[in-house]
Amino acid sequence: MKDSLAVAIEALSWMAYGGLGERTALFRAADQMKVKNPTELRQAHRLVMETTRFQNRLDYLISQIVSNQEIARVPYGVRNFLRIVAYLKYVQGARQNDLQRQVGMARQILGWKELRSYEKQIAIIVAGGADGPDALPEFNKISLETCHPSWFVERIVNVFGRSFGLRILHRNLEPMPSYFRLNSLKDVDKADGAMRAETGGLRVEGVDGVFRSDKKGQLSQLLESGAVVVQDLASITAGLVASPRPGDIVFDICAAPGNKTTHLAAQMQNRGQISSVDISSRRLSYWRKEMVRCGCEIATPIRADARRLPLKSEASAVVVDPPCSNSGVFARNPAGKWKVTPASIVEFALRQHAILQAAADRVTSNGILVYCTCSILPEENEFVIDGFLRKNPDFKLVPQTPFLGSPGMWGFDLCQRFYPHIQECNGYFIAKLKRTG
Repeated sequence: MKDSLAVAIEALSWMAYGGLGERTALFRAADQMKVKNPTELRQAHRLVMETTRFQNRLDYLISQIVSNQEIARVPYGVRNFLRIVAYLKYVQGARQNDLQRQVGMARQILGWKELRSYEKQIAIIVAGGADGPDALPEFNKISLETCHPSWFVERIVNVFGRSFGLRILHRNLEPMPSYFRLNSLKDVDKADGAMRAETGGLRVEGVDGVFRSDKKGQLSQLLESGAVVVQDLASITAGLVASPRPGDIVFDICAAPGNKTTHLAAQMQNRGQISSVDISSRRLSYWRKEMVRCGCEIATPIRADARRLPLKSEASAVVVDPPCSNSGVFARNPAGKWKVTPASIVEFALRQHAILQAAADRVTSNGILVYCTCSILPEENEFVIDGFLRKNPDFKLVPQTPFLGSPGMWGFDLCQRFYPHIQECNGYFIAKLKRTG
């Protein structure tokens, strides 16, 4: 599969050079190289995702063969191929013949002259000559074992304890299952039968119309029609916790790409009004397509900074899903763990405080405010809610239905947390607040 290797090498280069996410880099590389074969693209996607997932461990193994000073001079394409071949050898356990075929294809893709200076290093990797982690400080060793930045490992262990924290970290080494929501704005009965027939998808207990399946590729027609929506279980739960009724006025803050908006509209039976706010014109462009695909007729897009909402009216339900570290989705989007830093966590938390406060000002008396993130870090969750409640005594935490997660930490039992290794979905946090004044 020469094309899949070529696309993977190019996509990884775009990620390193242009800072793109996995999917965006993959699409750009495929377009650039005019590769359209679905099988080749799926294989390229797998190589990109798994090479990124194990990135620091692969780089450590490569550093045993190529010095850090030398690796800085290695062209992006060659460096990414070294990562891919190291992944195939040390993680996947590929056979010698398969690895040699990959090397032969790389010579054609990158040019034999480009690889000539690194043939010895490639041969050592193929032969299994790189050494694994030896005597390292504890958090550095765990960092390589679980493939996370060492600062993140230390933070997770300090917050959740060693045993629980290690389970979180190890779970991120495996892909996450997909969840699908039947869209009641479309033909639900037909979609329900098709879901069971085509995927053998398991219904999620405690939530109507939600399936779990690993066979997303078989659902193209249902997804294109909008009858079925790909949405993680935790995100679906947040929409259900908001529980808007037909005729309500609802604000969806930081709304794009639109899954929550369409879910709220479905609960409202396309009756009422939803104002969907997002700062990104590009994401709102995708949001508009989602509204058409899913049959949502009551939502209006508003491009604005959520810290300074232009909304003049008030809403009975406001859903806030602010930008976050995405530390709960490292299993699904492994590139994110190499981008987030302790400083960025502080920046996210400050923005989350500001967005939550701006949203709270638009909640009616006895109205509901739902705050959610796909982060597992308390700085973006319990700490934000604690600070908010101290400044806003007219709000209080209230019970959530459904409650599919685990209780929040440090006395925030009415909040719910989702952990990848327990609930088998994205790491997530949901707080439901009611305005009493």
